[in-house]
Amino acid sequence: MDAAKKIEYQKLLMSLVPESGDNVGNVSLREQLRGKIKAQGDLLTDEDYWALRDSLIDSGLLEQGRGRGGSVHRIRSVASDPVASAPPLPDSAKAEVVSVAETGEDIPQVTEASLYVPFHDAIVNGYTKDNRLKRFISEITANQGRRATGGKWTRPDITLAAVRTYQFTPGKRLEVITFEVKPDLDGALEGIYEALAHSAFAHRSYLAVDIRGFKAPEQDVPDDRIQECTRHGVGYIAFTDVTDYNTYEVVCSAKLKEPDPEEVDNFIKKQISPQKQDELRELF
Repeated sequence: MDAAKKIEYQKLLMSLVPESGDNVGNVSLREQLRGKIKAQGDLLTDEDYWALRDSLIDSGLLEQGRGRGGSVHRIRSVASDPVASAPPLPDSAKAEVVSVAETGEDIPQVTEASLYVPFHDAIVNGYTKDNRLKRFISEITANQGRRATGGKWTRPDITLAAVRTYQFTPGKRLEVITFEVKPDLDGALEGIYEALAHSAFAHRSYLAVDIRGFKAPEQDVPDDRIQECTRHGVGYIAFTDVTDYNTYEVVCSAKLKEPDPEEVDNFIKKQISPQKQDELRELF
């Protein structure tokens, strides 16, 4: 799009973001903007939306928030409105898990391995865009047979290695992000400690859980899994449709760790395929 259109659409996008500072989901915001632009006889692609959103974040007008599929909210002055400027807590931070047996719904059972491919696709097509990762390699690292990789808990299910740059920080930075995927909440606690073990070589580690078989009514006491993830700095992602990133919610973000660079190097050499290693070298 040309410069004039970009400015026009930036203004239109901002008009759709609540002035109250409340979060608005990327899915809803994109569809609203698409409808407005379509009414003018133009088309908006997903890539156009992400570019417009990111430009407003770079300009200091919007800030990323939580929610399924990600969200944004206006940046408000702390001096003028300290309460409204505080980021809202996610509803899921007040969740109590209720078994599917109590809901009367029949949820088909899935295996962990069956989630790897669609989860990887959702991360590549959704998570990276929501988190503004443009140069990266990714791979399913769970199934490596008898290959010597250092043990079970040294094999993340999904690995993302991004090369990032920042406006005021010189040079390029490597960020290894790992994901441990679980088909239900029964294995979530073990998954937390598996993800925690990844911090020896990963900069951010996530536990991702398929919660289709559960519902989460609001409660005052946070779920124990969220407490454990927060305590250990592990990120927690909940999703209800592994193929659709719009159903993904980052309940708590992974804290940035600074692993030993030698451990990071060894992990990449052992866990990432030679082809992907070459692609990563090209990014630098």
